[in-house]
Amino acid sequence: MAFSYWESNTWLEGVDLVVIGAGIVGLTAAIHARSMRPHWRIVVLDADPIGGGGSTRNAGFSCFGSATELQQDRQSFGDEDALNLVRKRWQGLQNLRSTFGDDALGHTVCGSVELFPNGGGTCIPSAQELQDLNRWIQPVTGQVETFVQIQAHSLPQINAKSENTAILSPLEGLLDTGKMNRAFKSLAHTKGIDILAGIRVETINSAKSGCEMQVSAFSRGNASITAARILVATNALGATLIPELDVQPAVNHVFVTDRIPGFHFPHAVHIDAGYIYARPIENRILMGGGRHWGLDEAETRKRLKSMMTKLWPATEAVPIAYQWSGQLGVGKNRSPIVQWCGPNTLAAVRMGGMGIAIGMEVGRLAAEELTKN
Repeated sequence: MAFSYWESNTWLEGVDLVVIGAGIVGLTAAIHARSMRPHWRIVVLDADPIGGGGSTRNAGFSCFGSATELQQDRQSFGDEDALNLVRKRWQGLQNLRSTFGDDALGHTVCGSVELFPNGGGTCIPSAQELQDLNRWIQPVTGQVETFVQIQAHSLPQINAKSENTAILSPLEGLLDTGKMNRAFKSLAHTKGIDILAGIRVETINSAKSGCEMQVSAFSRGNASITAARILVATNALGATLIPELDVQPAVNHVFVTDRIPGFHFPHAVHIDAGYIYARPIENRILMGGGRHWGLDEAETRKRLKSMMTKLWPATEAVPIAYQWSGQLGVGKNRSPIVQWCGPNTLAAVRMGGMGIAIGMEVGRLAAEELTKN
């Protein structure tokens, strides 16, 4: 079934800006571009039928990095660059909350704990290392103790035999990614921005005179879309449209248990420098990650389930109710990419697993680039 004249004239021809990807970055860029260019026709495309990009497939952590993760960042990038990176995450989270409000995001500041299961892949920071880390991050958080060492047995329903020391980060939180994406879409719609889901961009032809995209649409077949400029905001999948981008997809597997009677755990959880994570959802547990193990999907899920039952014995006989996979955009370093990849094609990708924290800032920077001329 082909597109009608009305559909083509409204959404497919002569658009001022097409944004590819309806996640945090893409929708933020569209919203900011609208405020700077009120007369532009702006259309956001997303290949997924729900139209949330990868933003509705993550775990919903409003985090800026666990203690061991930030230690690794300091070693890899140096103190100054690592601090600038965590500052962007911190400011991005404050911006997200102030823009939409905690209720609309389903957000709570519940704190996170970093656990070190026996046989885990990371070492517990010493008291001196933790003191140094707190001193380093204080200019960002404003707190003397951003990270606090606690005894794991003080945490409710944790198996104390598999845990000794834990690190509490009281400032981190959790949110509902479905509510978050709905809040972004609602704001975009109030700005007159159209979001078309189920349309996959196959190729881009960028020229000084404008851009043309070949797309495949659910139940409609193939079509072309013309636009003055394009933003590629597909994060992990950016290189499928622009091969020269230094971004690759890294897959994390996620599952959520069935309801666990009487279960309550109050915090987000980091393990193995953030490569493994868990969180409560009502009286369920979400667990995910494990990409650093290099195992196939079945073995990764099996190992995650084993780790979960060791930490929370109450989950041993509980069935898995939901499971899915999400993709992170990673590359040679953890800084996001915002760069021109043709006369009228901009890319804003590679969130490095921190899209919730830095996505709005990356989207804002992309909008500024797109509206310069």
